[in-house]
Amino acid sequence: MFHPLIKDTPWPATPGTRTALGPLPGAASTAAIAELAARSEMQRPVVVLVASSTEAHTLERELPLFLPHPVPILTLPDWETLPYDHFSPHQDIVSQRLRTFYELPKLSEGIVILPITTAMLRTPPQHYVEGNTLDLSVGDTFDADSFAKSLALNGYRAVETVFEHGEFAVRGALLDVFPMGSDAPYRIDLLDDEVETLRTFDPETQRTVDRVGQIKLMPAREFPIGGDATHWFQMAWFENFDGDADLCPAFTEISAGRVPGGAEYYLPLFFERCDTVFDYLPANAALVLLGDHHNAAQRYWSEITGRFEEYGIDPRRPLLPPQRGFIPVEEIYSQLGDFAVLELKSDEQSPAHARTTLKPSPQLTEADGPGAYQEKLARFIEDHQGPVLLCAESQGRRELLLENLAKVLCLSNIVIF
Repeated sequence: MFHPLIKDTPWPATPGTRTALGPLPGAASTAAIAELAARSEMQRPVVVLVASSTEAHTLERELPLFLPHPVPILTLPDWETLPYDHFSPHQDIVSQRLRTFYELPKLSEGIVILPITTAMLRTPPQHYVEGNTLDLSVGDTFDADSFAKSLALNGYRAVETVFEHGEFAVRGALLDVFPMGSDAPYRIDLLDDEVETLRTFDPETQRTVDRVGQIKLMPAREFPIGGDATHWFQMAWFENFDGDADLCPAFTEISAGRVPGGAEYYLPLFFERCDTVFDYLPANAALVLLGDHHNAAQRYWSEITGRFEEYGIDPRRPLLPPQRGFIPVEEIYSQLGDFAVLELKSDEQSPAHARTTLKPSPQLTEADGPGAYQEKLARFIEDHQGPVLLCAESQGRRELLLENLAKVLCLSNIVIF
């Protein structure tokens, strides 16, 4: 349905081009993404840039309804904290981000959902994620003490019982670990210095679920901690901030090997240079823009600069300038220019290179007056020439709709739930 409309456009084969398709009201944009990404000749990942995390969650839920066959769907969430916040993102969010960072450069097909706020965050360089990811298989030689120290250096927390991402526990010949990016924790059973079994377990009951042959361990955070990383952080701190560093809790905590809340906003101090999410994308990735992404990016940048001006005056918690930790709007759209971009328009009045015949459903409100919404709906159905699904909030509301619509409409092609 949608592919014939754009088959003669540069998308998705020609980087540096931009194609617009519309109008695509409602869930039609989701249907278009699903159709285009699932085509057999689409041997490249489709990256969908949306305006907000809410739209990302909606798209993630809707896509399986339209996909003719399963394809990988990855979502890269933002930290879900306010810019320069004192709080760190939840471990599950960090886990999902690290898993997506690891898989993105190797992705050959599928759909990646990317909120614009996520795209505006500086990211750790690829070599950090790749270089600190460890594969462990049954039969491997294993030193539990060295492994535990390595986990601690990579940000994992030693606990009595493992419940959350980024935790590990050593109990004799057993080592439990909940790797970042994993759906379940693992139990490593040792026989002398060899891995005898690898098993997943339920963190609530601590009971074994299944045996596996290999596990992948990613770093617990998006930045290193301890050792040379701490020394690099300290040197970068002195280069960027004046004043007595010993009076700054963030500096003293990180120097002691601990991670204070909000340490993520000092991420650029842990690396010689940061990457952006676009550096992780395969060169042949095809981009789709959806929703009011540009205004959303501008609003987010205004929030970033506003909070920097409000909270950056505290000498005990100096802040990096917005350009160091975030990507300005103009830089985002400059990087988008390196890819083939398809923009999906919802508004009938928006210009487009290829146009659909889809029409938005009428906005029905009681403020229209008695009988007005029936007339609006009747005109829409007459033009639509297809089945119509209406959803009512209750059984009583459904019966009321049926009674009112029967006066002016033929209900043979209308279903009300």
